[in-house]
Amino acid sequence: MKRFEQNKPGFLIGIFVVLLLLIPFVNRGQDSIDHEGFEQGLLENIHRQVFEYPWNDAAFFPGKPELAIRQTMKRELKAAKEDAYNPDKFEAYFSVLNNLAAPDKAIFVKSFYFYQAEIKSELAKAGLSEDLQYLPATLSAFNVEAKSSFKRAGAWQLTHFQAVLNGLQINKLVDERLNVSKATRAAVQELKKDETIFDHPKKAMLAFVFGKTEIKNLCRRAGGDKCSVNELLEVAPKEMTDFMAAYQATAAFLSQNKFVPEQELPKIAEAKVRLQTHFDQISAVLPISTDELRFFNPQFPYSIIPEQASITLPEKLKQDFLFLQDSIYNGVDSTLFDVVAQKIEYPPAPNRQYVGEKVKDLEIEGKTKIKYTIKSGDVLGFIAEDYDVRVADLKYWNNIYDERKIQAGKTLDIFIDDENADYYRNLQQETAKKEEQKTVVPDFASATLPGIVVPESAKKVEHIVKSGESPYVIAQKYDGVTPEKILEWNSVSDARKIQIGQKLIIYVQ
Repeated sequence: MKRFEQNKPGFLIGIFVVLLLLIPFVNRGQDSIDHEGFEQGLLENIHRQVFEYPWNDAAFFPGKPELAIRQTMKRELKAAKEDAYNPDKFEAYFSVLNNLAAPDKAIFVKSFYFYQAEIKSELAKAGLSEDLQYLPATLSAFNVEAKSSFKRAGAWQLTHFQAVLNGLQINKLVDERLNVSKATRAAVQELKKDETIFDHPKKAMLAFVFGKTEIKNLCRRAGGDKCSVNELLEVAPKEMTDFMAAYQATAAFLSQNKFVPEQELPKIAEAKVRLQTHFDQISAVLPISTDELRFFNPQFPYSIIPEQASITLPEKLKQDFLFLQDSIYNGVDSTLFDVVAQKIEYPPAPNRQYVGEKVKDLEIEGKTKIKYTIKSGDVLGFIAEDYDVRVADLKYWNNIYDERKIQAGKTLDIFIDDENADYYRNLQQETAKKEEQKTVVPDFASATLPGIVVPESAKKVEHIVKSGESPYVIAQKYDGVTPEKILEWNSVSDARKIQIGQKLIIYVQ
């Protein structure tokens, strides 16, 4: 005991040093792109494709990879490393890619070249840098089902807001972020807007991934809007500099390793369905598997095609589909349209005796209870979507019998997974900070809105929102109008909160 007392200072110092060494591993964020995180995410995304159709089918898009010769790779790698912002991180990420197992490396290169022509074409039409073709490979390795903890999805990892504002459809049965062709067009539109703001392709790319506000703030810290990318990265957080190194390593790897196809890409065509249809109904009549249908139509995650939606098929099957539609629609099994959702088994709610009485002290194992304050304009559907829960859950947890009678200022109990508790608490804090900022309430009776410059020749129009209309759809009806302007003119911060019957002010040239 005396010996321990004598060595106590040294013992405590030893523990302190060990804790310091462990801090980087404890504090590592879920979405930060560190060396190990990048490797793990990349391998997971590639492995999912190795064992799934069509990448596990040698007959699909046949060809052979042309991997870089060692000497050529060394020479080109040296040049790429010199251009990299962080040469050491660049080399580490490149090593991860170059040391992939042969089947994984072949799939990664093959999937990139499968989508490359379409991506390059869309970038060229928008006048954007060809180098941006490597962005989806960095974000998802072209795993169309990739999803992040920040609710990004698809090959381009689009947010819900980026997708909807650029014309994509997202609802219970459809998520067009998962369709590479549709997501590419939306991503290119978003990147074009970002480049217009920041006047540089790499700044536009960083704004696409990390948000416009973040890049604007970093530009101010780096000396102003005209700062260089390197100056911006000097003041950027670690996850952003790591991402840039990962992107540069991916671009270097894919530019050195090629895939030579033995035949052209499969020709496809679109056809519209008259009635709600399941993939199983189509595969039962036409010579196409459900795996093939999922590959061509990943935007239907439950294999259900809504009424009047378009489906993509091999071109040779389009006429057969149109001719045999009645046979397809008649093969209905009602169980095909049951969308399976994970249900929570609730314990009996204590003191739950009267309709409308608040559920007291409800606890659910594995869930954390947080409080949500209802704001003006809130509906349960939006709240449920923001917190990734069901409307039925919200009604049960809070004993709500009529969701139309929820009141601003009241609180709701929301149960979320324990591991996501910190994320949603931070989300609430960020939302509260934004609401604390003073905002100007627009006078819709006046000719113009405060703080907005409207040309003298502009005509003020009132648009009544109809079912199915989003800011993007509405903007298409008026020349020179953009979805962003509609939101700005009407002081709307979230496009999802626009409701049927709502009056929107639009200024038309």
